[in-house]
Amino acid sequence: MRGRQYLSIKYWANKYKGIPIQAKLALWIMFCNIIQKGISLITVPIFTRIMDTTQYGMVSAYFSWVSIVQIITSFRLGAGVYNKGLSKFKEDQDGYCLAMQYTTSIITIVVFAVFMSFHQQFGALMDMTIGMQILMFVELFFANSMGFWTVRQQYDYNYRPIVVATLTFALLNPTLGLIFVLNTPADSRGLARIISTVTAQALVGAFFYIHNLRKGKYRFKTEYAKFAVKFNLPLIPHYFSEYILNQSDKVMIQKLCSYSDVAFYSVAYNAGMLLTIITNSINTAMTPWLYQSLDRKNYKKINSTLLSLAICIMAILIIFICLAPEAIYILAGKKYAEAVYVLPPVAGSIIFLFLYTNFANVEFYFDYNKFTMYISMIGAVLNVVLNYIFIRIFGYVAAAYTTYVCYFVYCFGHFLFMEHIIKKECNDHIFEVKQVLVLFAVLTVVMLGMSFTYANRWLRYGIILMMCIALILNKNRINNIFSTIKNKE
Repeated sequence: MRGRQYLSIKYWANKYKGIPIQAKLALWIMFCNIIQKGISLITVPIFTRIMDTTQYGMVSAYFSWVSIVQIITSFRLGAGVYNKGLSKFKEDQDGYCLAMQYTTSIITIVVFAVFMSFHQQFGALMDMTIGMQILMFVELFFANSMGFWTVRQQYDYNYRPIVVATLTFALLNPTLGLIFVLNTPADSRGLARIISTVTAQALVGAFFYIHNLRKGKYRFKTEYAKFAVKFNLPLIPHYFSEYILNQSDKVMIQKLCSYSDVAFYSVAYNAGMLLTIITNSINTAMTPWLYQSLDRKNYKKINSTLLSLAICIMAILIIFICLAPEAIYILAGKKYAEAVYVLPPVAGSIIFLFLYTNFANVEFYFDYNKFTMYISMIGAVLNVVLNYIFIRIFGYVAAAYTTYVCYFVYCFGHFLFMEHIIKKECNDHIFEVKQVLVLFAVLTVVMLGMSFTYANRWLRYGIILMMCIALILNKNRINNIFSTIKNKE
């Protein structure tokens, strides 16, 4: 009887009704993120098959440039400073929301004027026509309004309209993309995909732009704008550095190689980063436990849990790396087969993203957050230098390995700083340096070794089978780790 109740819709409906509104909001936000990524993932195989590699590469490069310029035009006012402002100006949250929208609009118009004054120079740098530059700024003008509205709704726990808006945009963008691309000649489909994205962004963005204007009663309060700009100004180098570390590869491949190479790299990169859905969920779940363990100074438990989770994630990554040829084939088809060698180092980077997040959480716990900017800048500069050297020698695949190395440096830098903090504050330590180095060494050897197995399907399947058996045999240990995090003991 007890087993049957878990299959009852009524049982789960009652469970859902009983959870706090904050948990419902978090649940639906996570649902929206999964759906967005899922729709994006589903449409990748479609667009890679109806567009040639040059056109798909042009679209990927365009999105990368939009992300770069958006750091300037948005001034990242939708990031941490937005939440801080909504909390600081509780009596006028709608006014603060509108002030952020006005501010990003003004900055976007100013930057647009600069671009148009030097459109030939920017066009040569970005390989964009003046028409594409105008499209980019139309998209940027409307890009922030929905984001401002969404966070504003979160403060009132209005998750239902957030879900509707998110799913509407998530469906509208690829739907318009398919309509535009399928009704355009093959040699112009890249531009058609860009126009469809701009159209979707403008339609949805204009709706929320007008909504924010009405809710804020059209008034622009400069004190809100001054507060936000002053707060974010020192963080802009960090945001630029973070972007360079995450996304600059595509831009450099565009400049040093070709649009086709950008397409190959983009498909494999997106596939390699799929497992961040899992690691991000784990990090979200364990953050409260980590903070409570730090309160209790239970550093040994933190060490054993982090290390065990890192090994489990590494095992999953190795299985995924083994399946790289199948993943690339499903996502993009045979014409992208050569991109398979990009996936191992990109996927391998995820383990360092996971560890870095937890190391940084320790820094934030002790109120040491300025170091983030410095390590981000070091990682960004290293990424650009290594890309410039090795892409020219080995081609676009080298960008994946420079990403892997830079994420390790990024992670290791935060590890050293975290240990310095723990030593200073508590005269103790959490992680051993050899543990981080051994993880890097083992993953590097396995990652390179797997790359040589792609020509032998049965060898790869044998390795996958052994890894799955190892995970099954250690399922009790894995369950105990997650139980510890869940129970916050």
